[in-house]
Amino acid sequence: MKKLIFLFLMISSLGLFAQTEKGHYTVSGGLLGAANFSRFRVGGDNPKNIDYNFGTGLGGGAWFNFPFSKVVSFEPQLLFSNYRYDQKDTFSTALNGSIDYFSLPLLLKFNLNKKIALTFGPQFDFLSSVKDDQNNVNKSAFNKTSTSISGGIEVMPHGRLTPFARYIHGLNDMNNSGSGVKYYNQNIQVGLKLKLAGGNFIPYDTDKDGIPDSKDKCPTVPGLERYAGCPIPDTDGDGINDEEDKCPAVAGLAKYNGCPIPDTDKDGINDEEDKCIDVPGIAKYNGCPIPDTDGDGINDEEDKCIDVPGIAKYNGCPAPDRDNDGVNDDEDKCPDVAGPVENSGCPTLETAKFRSSAVQFVSGSSALTAASKKTLDAGANILNTQYPLLKVEIIGHTDNTGKPETNQTLSMKRAEAVKAYLVKKGVNEDRLTAIGFGQDQPIADNATKEGKTKNRRVEFKVSQ
Repeated sequence: MKKLIFLFLMISSLGLFAQTEKGHYTVSGGLLGAANFSRFRVGGDNPKNIDYNFGTGLGGGAWFNFPFSKVVSFEPQLLFSNYRYDQKDTFSTALNGSIDYFSLPLLLKFNLNKKIALTFGPQFDFLSSVKDDQNNVNKSAFNKTSTSISGGIEVMPHGRLTPFARYIHGLNDMNNSGSGVKYYNQNIQVGLKLKLAGGNFIPYDTDKDGIPDSKDKCPTVPGLERYAGCPIPDTDGDGINDEEDKCPAVAGLAKYNGCPIPDTDKDGINDEEDKCIDVPGIAKYNGCPIPDTDGDGINDEEDKCIDVPGIAKYNGCPAPDRDNDGVNDDEDKCPDVAGPVENSGCPTLETAKFRSSAVQFVSGSSALTAASKKTLDAGANILNTQYPLLKVEIIGHTDNTGKPETNQTLSMKRAEAVKAYLVKKGVNEDRLTAIGFGQDQPIADNATKEGKTKNRRVEFKVSQ
């Protein structure tokens, strides 16, 4: 027995050297089931040479594992087992039967590697029932408790399912009958363990940086995985780590994110002296460009009107407005005649109290009404006296009576009728252009008589 224990400890010690990665497993637990191949080992005063064969029984229960390290753990188990005993020869005082009892193995487990583990430790048995093949119960003939020593092996000890086998060797006499024959438990147990929870491997991490020592190149200093467990490096030694240092190969200042004093705009004036660090400038203006006071895009050294926005065409001064109508000459279609902004600087006949909407026609024709002729007389007077240089577009319109093609032709005839009338009244023909839009641009509802009347009209547009 001593040799067995010594051999077991020697094998377990070798397992210590088989471990490469340092760490430990978490607490785990689960269920187990086993087949028991058991017999009584007979000793003491045995004049009849009573002996037993191995019988078969079943067992099952729960297990818990508490790791001390990656290699060694403590595993208590709680089992309910049935042991069968069958004698080789039949004696009236020693019948065949079975014993049920609860067991409490207290095992030390040695993980040789990920595939093999050895177990060793005491087992305490608590008698539950005894029954022989004649259904006789004589529980008092056996000691209520017994002690054994066991040793075994597990395959894939950290897996979900772990096959195991162990030998259980009884240490004390189980016979309480006083016959002088001593019965010792002797059992081979083979089964499966099912892990329900825990048992995860946690590698050592000395610096607690989340990177196991086996992969950590700086195991005593917290670091990052992307640097193999080492801190973020500082290549240029300026006290600013490379991830925050925008110039990791050149020593600099924290003020400039690890770079030397910069010259952002590359104008030869460093940023601490440059009042316009993002725009190239000159020393005369403290690193700023030549200023543009009025913001017109022409710098003050070339701008003849530095306080008033202007255009390059006029050396930085605003464009002139000869007719003082608020529309500069570059945008004024009538630069010598005042007119409103909305008409591009040109006057409108409406501003001269001329209502073009009063020019009406007989329905379906280009004949001017008497009232329309009076209105055009006033328009001709305005064009000849107040605006003798203006050019005018005469635009004819119709209502929607008739076909669109006919109305288009009609609108053109109406515009030409107005032009002819104005020419007759002394307006130079070169100043007048006739255009027809037919029924496409109504200003009133063609569904009513009044609306149709309004839509039969001409409009005047000044074109310079």
